Amino acid sequence: MTERRLVRTSAYFAITLLTVCGALLSVTERASAHVVGLSWTATTSPYVIDIGYDPNEFQVGLSARFDFQLLEEKNSDITAYDHVWVRLVRNEKTLLATGIRQQQLGPTTLLYSFLDAGTYKIEASFRDKEGNDMAVASFPFSISSSGSGGSVLPSTGIFLGGALMGALAFFIWKGRKR
Repeated sequence: MTERRLVRTSAYFAITLLTVCGALLSVTERASAHVVGLSWTATTSPYVIDIGYDPNEFQVGLSARFDFQLLEEKNSDITAYDHVWVRLVRNEKTLLATGIRQQQLGPTTLLYSFLDAGTYKIEASFRDKEGNDMAVASFPFSISSSGSGGSVLPSTGIFLGGALMGALAFFIWKGRKR
């Protein structure tokens, strides 16, 4: 094998390795964004409101995910609704008020990043096509100060560290072949 061909093959190998590592890290990062079963529930006959949330502890600057479901009280089947009206409140001040249509595939989701620590309230009003309330509930929760500045930085650091180690190993291996 000629030296030029060996260098080209090694470069392709290094690029492939870095791409695979990056893809694995991005899949891991996306998987951690899914709701893991934590939720607030309230019964408003004949329905149960279920708001799933992630992460376990909300922090300033990190995205929070809220999934909205309306269930039948008797059998826990998912109930059809047109949209859910969501309001985020802090100190009696509305930070967000929006309607979210029920999704035909997957959860009806809201992503939100909180700017300040403190006590908040989420209000959800599930409505029919005419805009009439079917079920309404609210839940208080707290946002703590950010600790590490975000969860993307550790993954990025791991990826860059792996890329640097891969490049270093490539150059050491290339040097030994000469």
